[in-house]
Amino acid sequence: MRRTDWPKRLTGLDVSRAFASLAVVLFHWPHLAGALAVDDDLKLRVSQPFYGVFKLFYESGHLGVQYFFLLSGFIFFWLYNESIRGRKTSVSVFWIQRFSRLYPLHFITLVMVAVLQLVYVSRVGDYFVYGHNDLYHFVLHLGFASAWGIHEGWSFNHPVWSVSIEVVLYAGFFVMAFLGLGRKYLCLLASCGAMGLSPYFSNPVFVGAAMFFFGGFILHVISEEKGSDRRALIIVSLVASISWVLVFLNVYVINFTEWLSPLDLFGLRLDRLFVQYILFSSTVAALALWEIHRGELLGRLSWMGNITYSTYLLHFPLLLTFALLYRFGWLPENFYLRPLFLVLFFLILIPASYSVYIKIERPTQNWLRAKLGRSK
Repeated sequence: MRRTDWPKRLTGLDVSRAFASLAVVLFHWPHLAGALAVDDDLKLRVSQPFYGVFKLFYESGHLGVQYFFLLSGFIFFWLYNESIRGRKTSVSVFWIQRFSRLYPLHFITLVMVAVLQLVYVSRVGDYFVYGHNDLYHFVLHLGFASAWGIHEGWSFNHPVWSVSIEVVLYAGFFVMAFLGLGRKYLCLLASCGAMGLSPYFSNPVFVGAAMFFFGGFILHVISEEKGSDRRALIIVSLVASISWVLVFLNVYVINFTEWLSPLDLFGLRLDRLFVQYILFSSTVAALALWEIHRGELLGRLSWMGNITYSTYLLHFPLLLTFALLYRFGWLPENFYLRPLFLVLFFLILIPASYSVYIKIERPTQNWLRAKLGRSK
C-alpha cells in the first residue's frame, strides 16, 4: 500500500504517545518525596504508591521521552519529508506550524512555574526540585534553549527539555529533507552515528537524534512495497509482543540487565539499545501497520493522543502545586506515599489537560496559524 493511501491519522500511535507521557509523569511523582520527605527511606522509589504494580514506570518511565523522539521522527518523515523535498512546504510554513503547536502552552506553563517557584522559595527558602530559576535560564526557556548545552543546570518547567531537543531535531530534519537527504539508509546512518557519539557527549541531543532518525528509517521500511504486506504486520507484531514480554520479565521476575552489563560496548548499554531499537521501533511499526491494513486502532481513546502535550507540560506545575499545598499545611504529612493522592493527582491532571487542550491549546494554535499565515 502506498503512503498516499494510508489513513490521515494513525490513532494508535497518538495513544501510545499518551501512555509514554503518563509513564514520564509517574516517573516524576517521587519528586515530591525527594523534596519533602525527612526520612531518606521515604525518598526511595520503592516507597512510592503502587510501586509493585508500576515498578516499570517508576524505574524506567523516563525512557518514554526516547519513545517521543522515535515517534516524532516517524511522523515527521511521514508527513513532511516528501513535501519539503518537493518544495510544497516552505520553511516559513513548517516553522509556523511548529511554533503554533508548541510555544503557547510552553510559555503559559513557564510563567506558571516561575510564579509558583517564587511562592515556594518565599515559603521554604529553596526551590522545588530544580534550582536554576534565574533570569538567564528563563531567557533560555523563552528561546526553547533549556537543553542546548548552554544551561548551568535544570530549571523552571524542566520536562520541556525534551521539546527543546526536538526543536533542534526539527531544524536538522528540515535541512535534511530540503536537500533530499531524508532517504532510508541515510536515516539509518544518522541514527547509528548519533547513538555511537552519545556516550562521549553529555548533551541528550545525540540520543534524541538517534531515535528521531531511526523513526524515519522505520517509516521508510514499512512504506516499501516489500515491507508493507500483511505478513510484515504479523512478524513485527510478534517481535513487539516478545519484546514487551521480555521487558516485563526483566522488571518483575528476573533481572536480565545484570547479565548484559558485562557485554556493554563502547559505553552503550545493551539493555537500553534493546529498548530503543527493538522494543520501541517494533511497537511503532506494529501499531502503524495495524491501522494501515486493519483500520483504526484505539479510536475511542484518540482524545488521549490530543492531550499528550498538555499532560506533559502541566504535570510538573501540578506537582509543584501539591508541594505548595503541603508547605502551607493543607495536605497531610507523607501524602505522597498514599495511593489516594496519586490517584487524585491523575484525576486532576487528565481533565485539566483536556480542558487546556480544548480551551487554550487548540484555539491558540489555530489563531496563530491564521494570523502568521496571512502575514508571511
